[in-house]
Amino acid sequence: MMKPTSKAKTGTLAAGLATALFTAATVLPTGGASAAEKVNFVLNWVAQGDHSPYYYAKSLGWYEQAGIDLEIESGRGTAVAIQKVAVGQNQVGIADFTNVLQARAKDVDVTGIMAIYSNTAFGLYWKKSAGIGSPADLAGKKIGSPPGDAVRQIWPAIADAIGVPADSVTWVNIAPEAKVASLQSGVIDFTQHMYSVHDVYETTFGEDLGFVLLKDTKFNPYGLSIIANPAFLKDKPEVAKAFVQVSQKAFLACFKEPEPCTRALAEATSQKPEDVLKNWRRVETLMESETNRTVALGAFDAKHVEADATTIGSIFGIEIPTVDASFTNDLLDPAIRLP
Repeated sequence: MMKPTSKAKTGTLAAGLATALFTAATVLPTGGASAAEKVNFVLNWVAQGDHSPYYYAKSLGWYEQAGIDLEIESGRGTAVAIQKVAVGQNQVGIADFTNVLQARAKDVDVTGIMAIYSNTAFGLYWKKSAGIGSPADLAGKKIGSPPGDAVRQIWPAIADAIGVPADSVTWVNIAPEAKVASLQSGVIDFTQHMYSVHDVYETTFGEDLGFVLLKDTKFNPYGLSIIANPAFLKDKPEVAKAFVQVSQKAFLACFKEPEPCTRALAEATSQKPEDVLKNWRRVETLMESETNRTVALGAFDAKHVEADATTIGSIFGIEIPTVDASFTNDLLDPAIRLP
């Protein structure tokens, strides 16, 4: 099988400061006297706790102060986000990075500019009462998923990690919001979901809940990442840099004080603050990595990306060109790190 062709790069970031704590004196790229630059940002899904930092920063005027008029758009899956960013409908968006690598193999040109999740965010969920005791029992079962769902695109790699044939499951098309209800009713036998909404499944199914987090299997690629249109990066590099560094600042602020941060999203999207906070708490686990602590919050590790590309390339029999061009750390502020 073909493997990706690339020369892995070492990071080009300069050594960061000893601490990533922000003060009121934090300096960010600022807009000039001209009107703020319009930036359309498409999420991977509807707004949830993991999107809190963007809403928090917007509510405090941080993007505006950096010369950005940010429009946050709800998403309909990773595949859609990649398509919209690739054609320039949105300058930036959120997508699962394994899907980004797959897309690049098909000459879809988008670039990762900030790794949100150093660990894959997905889990598989089922009911124990359905006779499923472990992931190995998922063979022959029905899995519910929207057509554009990120996990659906990389299912062969997941199936390999949990030890079931990729073609041993039956796919059932369901709406994103129908996953829990479909599992309850027995329309499907299992589904996949972001770990950030794990509490919804625990509340609904209690002791009957069975699940496996993919980060605990042998398949733990980079998860959600901020991606950008290459033309935008070329034409508006300072705008892109400002967007990334404000987002870094917002994520760090949310780690330090989650409640004001998650409350901003709850108020903007009419959600219960306590639910958004629970959602965010799961996100903290997915972001933990040595790279986020020692290089920069949101930095990609070149060796990790290379390993992900090798796995994806081998399982799908595809060639992923110029892996080192699939991401950049150059827009990040190396002084902003997880504590």
